[in-house]
Amino acid sequence: MNIKAPHEQDTIIVGRPLRFSVFGAEGQLLLAEGSVVSSDRARQFLLHKGVYYDSSNIDEPASKHAPTPSEDAALPPLQALQRDYGAAGAGRRFALSVATDEGEESYSTWVVGAHKQNIILTAPRRADGSLVPVAVGQAWVCRAFQMTSAFRFRSNVLKVLFDPFPHVHIEAPQHVERRIVRGRPRAAVYIDVNVESPTPAQGVIVDLSISGGRLATEHEVRLERGATAQIGMHLELIDSQFELHLKASVVADFGACDSRHPQVRFYGLRFEPLSELESLVLHSYVSGQLALELNSLWHMLSSAAVA
Repeated sequence: MNIKAPHEQDTIIVGRPLRFSVFGAEGQLLLAEGSVVSSDRARQFLLHKGVYYDSSNIDEPASKHAPTPSEDAALPPLQALQRDYGAAGAGRRFALSVATDEGEESYSTWVVGAHKQNIILTAPRRADGSLVPVAVGQAWVCRAFQMTSAFRFRSNVLKVLFDPFPHVHIEAPQHVERRIVRGRPRAAVYIDVNVESPTPAQGVIVDLSISGGRLATEHEVRLERGATAQIGMHLELIDSQFELHLKASVVADFGACDSRHPQVRFYGLRFEPLSELESLVLHSYVSGQLALELNSLWHMLSSAAVA
């Protein structure tokens, strides 16, 4: 149930900082205490969707209105990772990074749809989950990576909407810069694996190609760059099951590079020469995943891209 005391509604004023944090019904932070309410549309969204906790009311415990601490903190790190990297998310959506100018802080969004005239994005959020103020006409520098290429283009905000969820319309790019950064395409995946050596441990492959991948482990698991690792994984193709045990070299230690998951460490792997069966299985699996990723935005960016 939404908690909307009259004094709380009266203190949500356009152009002024919030005196309290506003949370969604599922406990997600919509706008943090001290953030400025950027428009009347944003105010109406907070009034209709928000659950408020007024930090100035010292007679009420925070636990009454505010969500409990993040459930992720109680989950093992790799289980928490699945929320953002699982197949229902990372491998089926197109991520876009936006910033108001070069060198400014960037924010991640997801592409909801793409048309000839515009691209629809989820509203950008800060690391704490709060919405980033967005204004119609605002200029953005947008960056995306997919398949083998990094894309960069400029666009203007056309619309800011809050129903049925916060989202933004931006102009379709007329000019796109494209840079080839990878020789072979990789698919965004979420595959549970066993690190069989040098130290037995659980891990997750979060992107995969027939030549290598990116491995996530709990922070305590340390793999030395240049070391050889044995990776066991289970892949399903149509009606067949395949158990692979791949030898790989650790070519990069990215560390805890995702601020959302500080207890997860990422490594770059390069597979050692594969058998014919292993190559065919990986090729088929990656191709199937890439077919799910390809979408209208990829075609839009590719057709407008200048190398």
